[in-house]
Amino acid sequence: MKKLIFALAALACLPLRADTASDTYKQGLEALEDGNVEAARTAFSEVLRLQPGNANARYQLNELGRNQDSLAARARAKEFAKYTIEQIDFNDVEASQAISALGLMVEKKAAGKFSPNFMIQDPSKLLEERMVTLQVKNLPANAALKMILDQANAVARYDKHAIVISPRGSAKPATETAPAKADNKPAPAK
Repeated sequence: MKKLIFALAALACLPLRADTASDTYKQGLEALEDGNVEAARTAFSEVLRLQPGNANARYQLNELGRNQDSLAARARAKEFAKYTIEQIDFNDVEASQAISALGLMVEKKAAGKFSPNFMIQDPSKLLEERMVTLQVKNLPANAALKMILDQANAVARYDKHAIVISPRGSAKPATETAPAKADNKPAPAK
């Protein structure tokens, strides 16, 4: 009788455990969407602890290992876009100075909790020659950066630790402003 009660109690826990694993897996996918690599890794690891044979969680952990830099870049882009600059008033300013000033505005707005870490790759100093005029109010930082880059004929690439700016047509151009999105779909069932 004791064995039967124990078995029934164990069976009663299975749906709860499956629901917990399913909810945790969904949290991992949401963390991926936000670019939060560590939270996603923790969630998928927890799913595997609850359900060691969960192929989808195992797949996501493998993909995290392969795509963690692009996911971190996407997180940087998303964080940068969160900040709205109340007023920008650049009148015939060197593009490199406008980019630096925008970085300072974002840092101030973030109260030191985030820095875009602009890295300008411009050995020929083209961005010092290109002038920018921008007078706007209440503009998201990513939109302000795009306007500056359009006027300066430059591009940005979001990396894990920095936003890399380079002139268009330079020897090693950065890619367009949006980071690559990692595929976070579950592996197909076989």
